[in-house]
Parts: sequence; C-alpha cells; structure tokens
Amino acid sequence: MPAELVILNRSLMPGENGAWLNSRGTKTGAVDLVEISPGEFKTIRNELPEFVQECLKSFYSRPDVAKGIYDLVAWNQSTKVLRFIEVKCPHWDRQSPEQLAFANLAQEQGISVNVAEWEFDEKF
Repeated sequence: MPAELVILNRSLMPGENGAWLNSRGTKTGAVDLVEISPGEFKTIRNELPEFVQECLKSFYSRPDVAKGIYDLVAWNQSTKVLRFIEVKCPHWDRQSPEQLAFANLAQEQGISVNVAEWEFDEKF
C-alpha cells in the first residue's frame, strides 16, 4: 500500500473524506488500491466535490504553485472546509520550493496544511 493512502486513511477526522492527488487532475483523486491479479494493482479513484475541484483549479492556474500541490486533500462536505497534507519520508525527502509556495498560498486563504512524515518499520 502506498504511504499516501495509508496516511490518508489515518489522517481523516470524523465527518471528513479525502483523496490522494496523484495526478494533476482536478476531478478525481485516488482513494484505494486493489490487487486485480497477483502482483497487479489498480488505483480506485473517486470524484472530488465541486468545491474541492474549484480550489484545485485555482491553484493549478497559478504558475508559482502549479507544481507544488500537496499529496492529499481532506474535506468536510457539510462545512466545505478542506485541508492539504504532504507526505514525506524524513530521511530522503523534503518540501520543494513549489510546495512551500503552495503551502503559503493555501494558508493565506485560510486552508490548513500539514506535513506527515513516515518511515518503514525495520521489523518488516
């Protein structure tokens, strides 16, 4: 299971849904990964709510952050509140300048941003 999907599942608060933004699309996000045959997997994608799509479109239209959108988006459908989460392994991964610009812009618009760090369990 990709770290992004594990963190998405563990990060959702009551009343929230979310998706992994593993492409530049604005209409759908990955929500699960299923094995369709031994060693072959398929990503399950769901349509994003309109208010999330509009937010993503506004970010992608900006040349200063178009490449820096965080990995995950979580939202509460009833309150229309969303937040972004970036997934990083602290041993080899850090935020890019584009991601830092995105985080600043999102925060200026009142959108929460977080970085979730993960690493492999050595027992595996």
